[in-house]
Amino acid sequence: LIVTTTSSLCHPEHQGAVEVHHISAGHFFQLKCSDDDDAEDRTTVTWSRGGNQTLNTTSGVEVRGEVLWFLPTHTSHNGHYTCESKYPTGSWEMKFVLSVDPGPCPVPAENRTVSQGMSEVVFCRQQDVLSLDPTAHIRWFKDCSPVDKHGETIIEEDCPKRLRLVNATESHAGVYTCLVEFSLQGRNYTATHSTQLKVNKEKVPLKPQVTYPRKETFTVEPGSRVELVCSAFLGVGEGTESESSMFWTVDGRHTDHIEQLNVTKTTILSRSSGVYGRSTLSIYEVRPEFLNVTISCIARNAVGRDIGFLWLQPANHSGFYTCLCLCLAFSMVVLGVAMCCLFKVDLVLAYRRLLPLVSKKRAPDGKLYDAYVSYVHGDGLSKAEMFALQVLPEVLERRYGYTLFVSGRDDLPGEAIHDVTSETMRRSRRLIIILSAQSASPLHPKMDPEDQLPLHQSLQDRPSYDQQIGLYDALIQNGLQVVLVEIDGKVDYTSLPKSLHYIRRKQGALRWRRPSSGKSSSTASPNGHFWKCLRYHMPFKPKGALKPQPTPGINCSIELY
Repeated sequence: LIVTTTSSLCHPEHQGAVEVHHISAGHFFQLKCSDDDDAEDRTTVTWSRGGNQTLNTTSGVEVRGEVLWFLPTHTSHNGHYTCESKYPTGSWEMKFVLSVDPGPCPVPAENRTVSQGMSEVVFCRQQDVLSLDPTAHIRWFKDCSPVDKHGETIIEEDCPKRLRLVNATESHAGVYTCLVEFSLQGRNYTATHSTQLKVNKEKVPLKPQVTYPRKETFTVEPGSRVELVCSAFLGVGEGTESESSMFWTVDGRHTDHIEQLNVTKTTILSRSSGVYGRSTLSIYEVRPEFLNVTISCIARNAVGRDIGFLWLQPANHSGFYTCLCLCLAFSMVVLGVAMCCLFKVDLVLAYRRLLPLVSKKRAPDGKLYDAYVSYVHGDGLSKAEMFALQVLPEVLERRYGYTLFVSGRDDLPGEAIHDVTSETMRRSRRLIIILSAQSASPLHPKMDPEDQLPLHQSLQDRPSYDQQIGLYDALIQNGLQVVLVEIDGKVDYTSLPKSLHYIRRKQGALRWRRPSSGKSSSTASPNGHFWKCLRYHMPFKPKGALKPQPTPGINCSIELY
């Protein structure tokens, strides 16, 4: 077992420092030339034995830098060792005396004394060895016998490596040794450290110690009732309980002289490990003079006193109000988004009415018509044709000032239909396609609707070409926005071109219903909703157009069914 005792330990700057080490044979041991604080300034380190004898021929001894390694110690290693450190400003020498004991039990390296009934800690001072092998195994011995740790009075702790003795008695006295088993460069070694523990039968009076609070801060509500608790260790030995006391001060003033304060309970208990106290200070109403001032808990006995400090600070509700404001702001944003979604059409139409008042006149876009109106011609006046020629111009042109090109109304006889249609659509901002149940009947039932090309068309076939030009421009060139309008009922798209079916499925369609009996106006409910939606899909109304008549303010949503 390794034991180290120091007979004279001087600062490295002093010449002639001597360390005496009593160690046990058969264990790993190190001699350090000096502390690591001056290692950067040191140039060379030289070890010698017995004056001038070098260590090259000494068996089991290796020089590694400024450290002398014994792998392991042997009785032949007894003697004097000298370490000489050279610096740029001079040299320094330190001497060691090594006494190797062949016996199994070591001489203690340190002595510790504990009062009976108190607790004590025994350390395993082998940090250098543990750093060489973090997986090292430690065993504890008392008087060369394994320590019995089954009881509650001896507890082994890992961080750091130590034994804790609780409620010390005479049986705890003895020599405690930690045996470290480790591996180094493929070989197994052991290292030890021993401590002589003495138990004083007479309990030594101790100063009190406030365990709680030490320096604490509490958050309180002004005007509320608060109870503060203080715990303290008051000492050991007979008479400690009667000689100990606990009291409070607020900003240096004793609580007996302050209203709204009262020490409601103070308890002093005597246990086997010592005397402990607990005091409670009641504040009936937290006033401003109690906030942010030092409140002290003082424990006192015959030896001395100790003080614990605490402070009261008013509760800060800024976090709560900040969270509340964020929640309200988020709710307002959600509500605003919901309102925008519900009243999107009304907001957009209102914005268009106000825009000319605050913005400059827009540059012309080269378009002549706001919309090109296409429908299926037939024999007689169909629903789609009636809507395109009568209802749509009545509202959009006369009431809201839009400019429409209605197929079958605005074309001139003798014009080249294909060229005029293509050119007119290029000069239009929207394409309105009016469909009804009659529109779903193909002109050539035996042919696929996509194969009905306008190579030889009569006037009745013309809208098919109108729609093909417009749909090509909308789907391929992305140059024309299509608005589908369904007249009085559901339209069967299975017999119509697939491009129309695609647009219907992608963006939906507006549905116009014939006014009920007794209502002659084409904008009567529910068609007021329809006209708002149609105007929403139309381009910005030209400046100077007629002011629209008021219609019910309801939300628009394209019907997808």
